[in-house]
Amino acid sequence: MTLTETRPEPDAVTAGDDSGPMAQSSPGQWTPPTGLAGILSTGDHRVIGRLYVSFALLLSGLALALGALIGIEQADIDGGFGIFGQANELFQVFGLYRTTLILCGLVPLFLGLATAVIPRQLGASSVAFPRAAAAAFWTWLVGAIAHIAATFSYGGLGSLQAGAAREQSVELTVLSLGMIGLGLLAGAGVIFATIVTQRPMGMDMLQVPAFAWSMLVATGVWLFSLPVLLANLVISWVDMRGANALRFGGGDAPFEQVAWAFDAPQVYAWTIPMLGIVAEVFTAAHRSRPRMFEPMAFVVGVFGFFSFGAWVQSFFDSADPSASDAHIVTNEVVFTAFGLAIAPVVLAYGGWLAFNAFSAGQRPQITPQFALVTVSGALLTGAVVAGVLRVAEPALGVLREFDADVWRGFFDAMDDLEGSSLVTGMMNFAVLGGLLAAVGGLQHWAPGLLGRPLNMPLSYLSVLPLAGGAILIGFTDVLGGFFDQPARPYLTSRIVDIDSLGFVEALNVIGLVGYVAVLGGLALVALNVARSLALPAEAEADRGGEG
Repeated sequence: MTLTETRPEPDAVTAGDDSGPMAQSSPGQWTPPTGLAGILSTGDHRVIGRLYVSFALLLSGLALALGALIGIEQADIDGGFGIFGQANELFQVFGLYRTTLILCGLVPLFLGLATAVIPRQLGASSVAFPRAAAAAFWTWLVGAIAHIAATFSYGGLGSLQAGAAREQSVELTVLSLGMIGLGLLAGAGVIFATIVTQRPMGMDMLQVPAFAWSMLVATGVWLFSLPVLLANLVISWVDMRGANALRFGGGDAPFEQVAWAFDAPQVYAWTIPMLGIVAEVFTAAHRSRPRMFEPMAFVVGVFGFFSFGAWVQSFFDSADPSASDAHIVTNEVVFTAFGLAIAPVVLAYGGWLAFNAFSAGQRPQITPQFALVTVSGALLTGAVVAGVLRVAEPALGVLREFDADVWRGFFDAMDDLEGSSLVTGMMNFAVLGGLLAAVGGLQHWAPGLLGRPLNMPLSYLSVLPLAGGAILIGFTDVLGGFFDQPARPYLTSRIVDIDSLGFVEALNVIGLVGYVAVLGGLALVALNVARSLALPAEAEADRGGEG
């Protein structure tokens, strides 16, 4: 089975679909290209899905390697190991880790699964716009490669010191991130249109599979979020192209303008599809179908509403935070309300899973994908708990007014969490939870996506490093936040504020072990996928695993 090889389907004759039977052609009949030419020109949704998955796994591995480099540097906070020659290099890698992990790894991985799986779940022969899906993929891929290359060419999303980065490389970094956003925006539009328009007659929105519903909610949120991200980038790029960068494109402004995309609540928006994957894999492991689908669909929709975070533009906060009329978006009532509201939503989703497990009346079949989605749910719960802790101080500020002495110890611990590594831990919990769910979905739908199931021993072998490593990464970051470890390691002025420096450095060493473990587990997954693609397709593989 290769990237472009698919089992012919007699009804797959739609505009832009190259998957029909072409084995024997008459002299006057057009034969689609094969090999590299076939990959570059394909409109087959299954091939596009495989391409998304393959490159997203590769770029996720690169992001985790960048995280490991930051972890090595953080293992000796006050001295460092000399991996980064200056603070600006650490700043560049810090930003690249976030853009690569989320926009080059997690989101395209979900889009790849959706592109390959959802049409078959709906009984459609292809996605709504096959050529647009292909154009979206190639736009995203070219943008991702250019973004990484520009960052490593002394670029990045701005610089900490004047002259620390090449102006042209910074401009290319911003422009390439815009290409990534455009590709993801187009891909999200294709999936949204497919779910809305390609359903068979008689299937309403509340009858689509759980994964399709979660992708409908996710792409709806992304279609509102990504244009805002692009607008931020346009403002930065136009300002940098002027005679002198005023504010929007100078210094570290480009990163600050897009930082909301990697923070709460928007970080939850990138993980919405995991709710559908968890629902399908969890119920399949109990050998049952989802019960009470309507409440679950409502919960996923509410989760999507509270995860929209394009309005959390910290870049536009007041210049003087101490002023009486200062505007700090993370201190606003709406931000606090969103941070608290997401918790009961996740709790309700967990209750729905528990109801389905009880209704099944039998123990689940312990498969690699079941283990991964179970851990991914725990990681999302950890992210939400960290988010609640982050907003706990402003949310319960009335208690301080009521009796400051009684609550002093509590508030002393909560005061500095906003700028601490707890924020990073929250992001890592959520994103790595989404990554584990996506890998679980890949294993669940491998027969239809890759042409044969993934190797079971390799799948089991990848579970422990993926799950254990993700827990270590998120937990050590969250715990370090209570000791005032800054969320941004390049801010050397914050080092003196860290309590128990030796203990925090020990936590960072444990976190580094987590990065290495997840990277190793992801390598096993990539090896498993490559092995399945290299082997001949099973005769009936495409008919299984689409549940």
